[in-house]
Amino acid sequence: MKNKKYLSLVLACSLLGNVAIAQENKTYDAEDIADIFYQLNSSPQDPKRKINHTKGFCASGIFEPTTDITATIDVPLFKQSSIPMEIRYSLGGAIMDDKSKARGMALRFQGENHQWTMVMLNTEVNFAKNPQEFGQFFEMRIPVNGKVDTQKIKKLTQEIDSYKNYAAMVDKMGISSLENTPFYSNHTFWFKTPNQKDPIPARWKFIPKDGIKYLDEKQLKNMSKNFLLENFQTYTQAKPIEYDMYLVYPNKGDATNDTTAIWKGKHKETLVGTLKVQQYQGMQCNKDVYFPADLPTGVEAPKDPLFDLRNATYAITFGRRQ
Repeated sequence: MKNKKYLSLVLACSLLGNVAIAQENKTYDAEDIADIFYQLNSSPQDPKRKINHTKGFCASGIFEPTTDITATIDVPLFKQSSIPMEIRYSLGGAIMDDKSKARGMALRFQGENHQWTMVMLNTEVNFAKNPQEFGQFFEMRIPVNGKVDTQKIKKLTQEIDSYKNYAAMVDKMGISSLENTPFYSNHTFWFKTPNQKDPIPARWKFIPKDGIKYLDEKQLKNMSKNFLLENFQTYTQAKPIEYDMYLVYPNKGDATNDTTAIWKGKHKETLVGTLKVQQYQGMQCNKDVYFPADLPTGVEAPKDPLFDLRNATYAITFGRRQ
């Protein structure tokens, strides 16, 4: 009898272990990621709203490339001295309160002969390096029987380097207004140059000319949950919000196929130009989709395992809300 009980216990533990291994090795495609986003963020009251980076607003401006930048990178778009821009600012996920840390900025360079779509975050790296980590990051936040398994989230955040490093980075960040928020590509793109046969890798960043600054507790206390738009409209009555765009080149040993890789130390940089965000343009762009794969001549796609997944997921969620 004791042996039967022991064997039953061993079998049960073995089954549980196999389930855990299966969960850890689970694969995710774009449909899976889209389904997870809808489980997390859908709204019965507004089923056609944007499912990720839900809250946002639109703006217009110009991009002024640095003189002779095309002597450094062979991107014909930048031969145009002033490029009309469409900008969408947003919050992360389905967050609706601006007193949060996550920020997004999507750009459309609307050149005469070339266009470029950028989708950026205010964190230098991403929280996941592959589809499995990406899907798991969101799926573990889906409530089961009305409850989120906070212990599981805590455990995996401590065990998985991508999650742990990202959480530590976000923890050090403050809450900023848009004129003091930087934005980063996360992915490494490949740029053609006039003097080299093969394209060179680089990430990019948009650094606010007013500097990277965070609001203090007293300032935040007096802010509304819509302060980003309110501050934007007040600020741009006097002048545009300006960001300098830089390309950042990897040092030897820096990973170019990992969106979670932190490039440490000093890196060579190139000032590409200045983005001037001039005017509020309403909410209409909240219905649009921004594909990072919309690249201009002279820029090639990243080689990491998330880039294609990201574009495919955007296409699926955009199609579902039509």
